[in-house]
Formats: sequence, C-alpha cells, structure tokens
Amino acid sequence: ESESSTSWLLDKDRIAKRARELFDRNKAVVQGAPTPSSCTVSFQVVDERGNATSFVNSNYMGFGTGLTPRGCGFTLQNRGAGFSLDGSHPNALAPNKRPYHTIIPCVVTHSDTNELHSTLTNMGGFMQPQGHLQLVVNMLALGMDPQTAVDSPRFCILDGTRDGTVFVETGFLPGTIEALGGMGHRMRSDVSGNEREVFERAQVIIRDRETGVLCAGSDGRADGCALGY
Repeated sequence: ESESSTSWLLDKDRIAKRARELFDRNKAVVQGAPTPSSCTVSFQVVDERGNATSFVNSNYMGFGTGLTPRGCGFTLQNRGAGFSLDGSHPNALAPNKRPYHTIIPCVVTHSDTNELHSTLTNMGGFMQPQGHLQLVVNMLALGMDPQTAVDSPRFCILDGTRDGTVFVETGFLPGTIEALGGMGHRMRSDVSGNEREVFERAQVIIRDRETGVLCAGSDGRADGCALGY
C-alpha cells in the first residue's frame, strides 16, 4: 500500500508498532508546567508592498462574558470590566466612551514618509505597553534585528502600577538590578523557566525601506513562528 495513502497513515497496527519501537519511557519527561490558557492571540502580516496588519484578540478574563451569540462558536469579551463605577474617575462608565484595556496591536512608521517600519505586538495584560517600549528601543536605538529584539531579556511591572514590583528576566547585569533597587524600585530578579510567562509573547516583522525585504522574529517564550511565503 502506498505510504502516501490515508489508510496507511492511519493504520493502527503500523502506528502501534512504531510507538513500541521508538518510545523510551526513560527519556520521556515533562519539562515544566505551562499555564493551560489561550486567552490572547496575536499575529502580524506584511505583504510585498508594505501593507501591514497587526492583530490581537482576547476574551479578557477567562471565557469573557460567558455569552455566546446564537449560531456562533465564540464567546463575547468582557472588556467593559475595565470601566470604573466611580463617577469621579477618568474612566467612569459613560456614553460614547471606550473602557481602558490592554489590547494594543502596534504598527511603527517612519516619521518622514509614513512608510512601514515594523508591525509588532507583545501580548499579555499590563506587559503589552511595556513590551512594546522594550522591543522598539531594542530595534531603533540598539539596532537589533527582530529576533534578537524579541529574545532579549525583559522587565515587567506585573500589576501595571507606579509602585509595583519590577520582575526582571535572567540576563540583566547584577549592577543594573542593584542600581534600580537603589533608586527605590522593588526588584524581583533572575526570573527564569516557566515563570517567564509574566513577560508574555512577542511577534515582530520589520521592513527594510530601501529594499522592501522583510525580517521577522517570533517569541521562544511561547509557540509562535515566523513564516515567509
């Protein structure tokens, strides 16, 4: 039977034989325990003309509102939870207002021509504006390519407040951590392994304005990928 046939690929006896031959219980280990969540998704797309899409979608908390439109296979988000019910608050619930939230798809353009420079996101709650800042500084100020910019260690003020604890990924110089601590910041250094989820996930595509060549970077802290076609 042809090895390209569906019946050959799905043959249970063939699969069981391969499993017995190849599976080694002594080498089968579980590395860590990633969070079983998929509340936010992002992708970046750029075509040959420099048209770009930066897309982020999230239900926000858990299953969002828990409400599913009739005939649809998704739940509605509950970003309205970002409103304040305090009438004196700047983000008080009122007509013609949008709630504060952290869905921040990003496109960077050249200031002189408005041509595309890059399209990017750094998903994940209050990390999003912080991640965008770090990615843009890495690429524009430090001259990093997209993948190097994504791979570089990050910091995150996890609760998004002015006085919040600063989580710092492994890779920063000890002197930098000490200097920031001396300024009064509460530092949590050497965050590594699965705890790095606080720095969330970034995707970047950069376009060379002279040649139109595209270069992409995808975060190894998650399961994204960079593809050209």
